[in-house]
Amino acid sequence: MTEPAPSGLQHGSIGLAGVLMQSVAQISPTLGIFYTIGFSTSQAGVSAPLAYLAAFAVCLVIAVPMTGLARHLPSAGGFYTYVSQGIGPRWGFITGWLYALMVTVVPAALAAFTGAVLHDELAAKYGVGVPWWGYALVILAVCLGCAYRGIVISIRFLVVMTVFEMLVGLGLSLSGLFSPGDGGVNVSGFNPARIAGSSGFFLAVVLSIFAFTGFESAAAVGEESRDPKRLVPRAIAGSLIVIGAFYVLCAWGLQIGWGTDHLAALAESPTAPAFVLADRLWHGGSIIVLIALVNSGLGVCIACTTSSTRTLYGMARTGALPAPLKRVHSAHRTPVVAVLLQSSVAVAVCLAVGLPLGPYDLFNLLGTTGTFVYIPVFALMNVAAFRYFRTTQPQEFRVLPYVVCPIVSTAALLVIGYKSVVPLPDWPVRLAPVLAAVYFLLGAGVLFGRNLRPGKRAWMDAAGELPDVT
Repeated sequence: MTEPAPSGLQHGSIGLAGVLMQSVAQISPTLGIFYTIGFSTSQAGVSAPLAYLAAFAVCLVIAVPMTGLARHLPSAGGFYTYVSQGIGPRWGFITGWLYALMVTVVPAALAAFTGAVLHDELAAKYGVGVPWWGYALVILAVCLGCAYRGIVISIRFLVVMTVFEMLVGLGLSLSGLFSPGDGGVNVSGFNPARIAGSSGFFLAVVLSIFAFTGFESAAAVGEESRDPKRLVPRAIAGSLIVIGAFYVLCAWGLQIGWGTDHLAALAESPTAPAFVLADRLWHGGSIIVLIALVNSGLGVCIACTTSSTRTLYGMARTGALPAPLKRVHSAHRTPVVAVLLQSSVAVAVCLAVGLPLGPYDLFNLLGTTGTFVYIPVFALMNVAAFRYFRTTQPQEFRVLPYVVCPIVSTAALLVIGYKSVVPLPDWPVRLAPVLAAVYFLLGAGVLFGRNLRPGKRAWMDAAGELPDVT
């Protein structure tokens, strides 16, 4: 008699390094620093490194209740499971829907952006005329291949690519410290007294906070790790610590290498400062930075593909989404239908929206939309953490992690939302809150039109369960 084929995801296939790199890659280290340092410097001046340090502290506060939930609820559903357990299945569905939809379309924006950077640099310096969308489609095809073949393949890609890009970022920053520009090596960037204006510094902190987002994605691969209740909380906290140190050191090194006497030129540079510094410090080595940025763009696309497909799978196996989305490949143990759906949506958005709007505007629009999605997702997670530990795990309830941290981080998130629309940003980024509202309305439509109909509510009893975790 033959044994039945195994069901569910591939449990026990990755260790701490793999779970950690899932989070680090989704944060996108070199893209995160190389393309925010100009804006951060324009707002905070020499205090940009301190702005990244402040953003790191805020993100640690956000992560505190999340790590508690991850320790008890290591589910592929992630936020869907957390909020379903803590608040209830209706809000759990909306939270899972918002997060899944956001990380489904993010690869379209990142692939378009990375393709545009490749096109601009290669066309200008080497005369290569491949259009940006050609590069973008190759990136999305690689993501599809990794996601289809299995979590081990995806994580191996992430480990190699993320380590390489971070080494490049650290190498360029250390080169700046060893070969400083005008102003020499100094620590003015960490002196609160050097903050020129509180409003500009605050805006730099706001942007920097969302350069850290992605640390939560360790939860998506928890069921495929060897010890999810231990590894996922460590990966969430560890990824923040790694990226916090990376951002602060890189911001300091890039400013020192540029020259702290000429930071206005860094802020206004039409070319990414990392390219300029690499050509000066590494004698035309901007091609190395370009390779690192492509690694970063590809890595975050793979990580987001993993996060979105696992969230869709986690929701579908409870009945909250159509049953085909819970289908797992018999050999690769991947949520194959969710993978194909996510890839199709990413390609469609990349071409249908990216071609008329342009790759950079697509990136800015969807990236800012992600800001308005993260705010309710994190806020609902905070409420869920309080209620879960107050009612379900009262023996572990503590005021600091489950009352103070949620209140502080939720207040910070609301301020961030306000500062993101006042003053109203330029077109098309001003559409971001509207697009986030469309995400919500679509989710509400599915919730009321499908999941709350009479005879269709069985999923609510299973929404917070962990059926695939042993």
